[in-house]
Amino acid sequence: MEAVIILLVSVLAGMAAYYISVVMGKGGVFGSAVVTLVAGVLFRYLEVEGIIGITGLAVVATCASYAGMVAQKNVANLKEMAVVGLFTGALYIAGGTTYVGVGGRLGVIAAIACFAWIGLKKLTGKGLAAPKANY
Repeated sequence: MEAVIILLVSVLAGMAAYYISVVMGKGGVFGSAVVTLVAGVLFRYLEVEGIIGITGLAVVATCASYAGMVAQKNVANLKEMAVVGLFTGALYIAGGTTYVGVGGRLGVIAAIACFAWIGLKKLTGKGLAAPKANY
């Protein structure tokens, strides 16, 4: 159950940062900052027993918000960002105890998730089509 919650938080945080950055046109840094701030406040007061600690979910959201800073040319829409968020959450789970406390860990996880999606799109020759709006 813990892994499902981590994946869900990662997908939602990544999509939120991407939405603020690309769809609202506020930029990647602002989108990531808003998501990180909200997650830090929200998860501090939302105690979930057994889930990687109270601040753990805020860290997951922060990591996914870094992935949400990706350029629109690399991740064309929110559907694709959901997949990148899923990759980010999976990588966070896989590397959960690796390099804890080492600077840049979250950014590296986010970058690997983005690169994995870009590589998958290049291999298959297509991404996920957006509904009708172009974001």
